[in-house]
Amino acid sequence: MKRAYKSFTLLLFIFTSCFISCEKDIEFKGKITDPLVVVNALLTPDSVVSVHLSQSRFVLGEIAPFNHISNATVSVFVNDDLKEQLLHSENGIYRGTYLPKAGDNIKIEVIAEGLSRVTSQTRIPKKPGVVVNDSTVTVQEEEYSNPYQPNTVTKTTSRNMQVQLKLTDAANEENYYFIKASQYFSDNGMLVTERTVELKLSEVLKNNITDNGNIFEGIFGDEGESDRTDNLFSDLFVDGKDILFDFSLSDILESATYVNGEKINDGSNSRGELTVEYIIEIGEISKDMYQYLISGNKALNAEDYGPFTEPVQVYSNIENGVGILGAYSTCRFSSRFKSNYLPYYFPY
Repeated sequence: MKRAYKSFTLLLFIFTSCFISCEKDIEFKGKITDPLVVVNALLTPDSVVSVHLSQSRFVLGEIAPFNHISNATVSVFVNDDLKEQLLHSENGIYRGTYLPKAGDNIKIEVIAEGLSRVTSQTRIPKKPGVVVNDSTVTVQEEEYSNPYQPNTVTKTTSRNMQVQLKLTDAANEENYYFIKASQYFSDNGMLVTERTVELKLSEVLKNNITDNGNIFEGIFGDEGESDRTDNLFSDLFVDGKDILFDFSLSDILESATYVNGEKINDGSNSRGELTVEYIIEIGEISKDMYQYLISGNKALNAEDYGPFTEPVQVYSNIENGVGILGAYSTCRFSSRFKSNYLPYYFPY
């Protein structure tokens, strides 16, 4: 028995010793590589070509802002023909005058002193075929009596909008999409604030029913590694099919409280009546951009699980450099109305 106790004590000592922390400086004996050109650009027919350039930094070096590149020659080629050279504006941002067109093959070439020549190319996707399949707006008035406040009634007028958009996917093509919804508040034509409306693919795509069941079942769920890319999807399982997007958006237009029939709080704001606008976007993105976003999300998830998780390499289509040259085209649905009510997220 005594021998067993000693053995147990020895094992416990060895086990706990593994968790005793100590500090030791370990000299880095690898090769520190030269800085690379970092290219970040997202092209769309709605905007002129714009590129941001900076230099990469050593992963074990000091934490410091990235160095912007302001002395580079940035050339833009459209369908293999030189279109223009971009001009540096500020903070490593280079802009041109050309508005890309759907189907354009755009190539970017960057030459900067002391750095490797960098190239990348992408194709501008065509605008996805989206139509309004159904749209309904209802206005509802409700009254609420507080049982703890006698003779007190709150009257609320709310607006509910149900919108179904239909996307027709092109057959026999690899297509990659995103969805986005935003809400804007304006006062006399001046934007006051905006917010991104949270969307879940599992919700907006739940009515895609075919003879074989829900074509998205098991592909888009509420529980996943992260919601950072829950607005992205490919046509891998829906090639050539019609895809239905169902949106449900609700807002309070007016709210007032009455005591003994007398209005004591009308819930309005000092700005007066505001213009509220919803914009829903369904866009097609380039394959490179899709792979960059997905791999970047996996890399962030790996960081969330701590330093012992195997790192994930973020996809890049920059030759001799890092970053991404992506492209997208969008279709937009908008709905505008007036409101006297200030939501909780409004900046007073």
